[in-house]
Amino acid sequence: MSVTVATTVRDATFDLFRRRGLTTLFANPGSTEIPFLVGMPEDLRFVLGLHEGSVIGLATGYAIGTDRPALALLHTTAGLGNAVAAIATARVNHAPLVIAVGQQDRRHLAYEPFLAGKLDGLAGNYPVRVEQPALGQDVPGAIERAFHAAETSRGPALVIIPMDDWQAEADERAPAAVTGELVRATGVERADVEPLVRFLDEAASPALVVGAGADHPETWASLVELAEKLSAPLFQ
Repeated sequence: MSVTVATTVRDATFDLFRRRGLTTLFANPGSTEIPFLVGMPEDLRFVLGLHEGSVIGLATGYAIGTDRPALALLHTTAGLGNAVAAIATARVNHAPLVIAVGQQDRRHLAYEPFLAGKLDGLAGNYPVRVEQPALGQDVPGAIERAFHAAETSRGPALVIIPMDDWQAEADERAPAAVTGELVRATGVERADVEPLVRFLDEAASPALVVGAGADHPETWASLVELAEKLSAPLFQ
């Protein structure tokens, strides 16, 4: 008689990381991350940082250099707190990050023991999304939503994960979001830009004022082309 071994949330998450190319993990872990890291698969690369600011800085540079989301792992309140300034910088620099934050065992949270953190608002408004899975089985889907938010909003997205969730049995029903293709809008309808075109046509001496939201190579190339067509000065 054959016995089927149940897949854990941890295994399902590793599979998700592989599908999304999140195979390099930048981390400064603590005890709440041990259940996730023990026996980590050899095809995933672990990069240790000695301070959480450095961890997020490394992930930010990696995300900008590869032009795709990078993965980071932080240790509950102290780790996330130390990383807030770097998370803010990642948001300003439009770096897509998926940041997993460890939390105390879900079964103990009601008693607020040591290592139980009030994490959802700790990074302020700098994350583009904060996910707190209601069940361990929801962790892969939460990470997928964080990946989507990081990719489309170009910023850091947090997922808060209690340490016992990793060993929970995974949901056999594979959520479509975990394997589905991520599609990003790359343009707008012509009708949406026609008022702006008329405004520029009627301007006697137009000038372009550009903020941090345009800090991307493709955006700069488009702005250069527009400025040259208009013979307009550009201020940043």
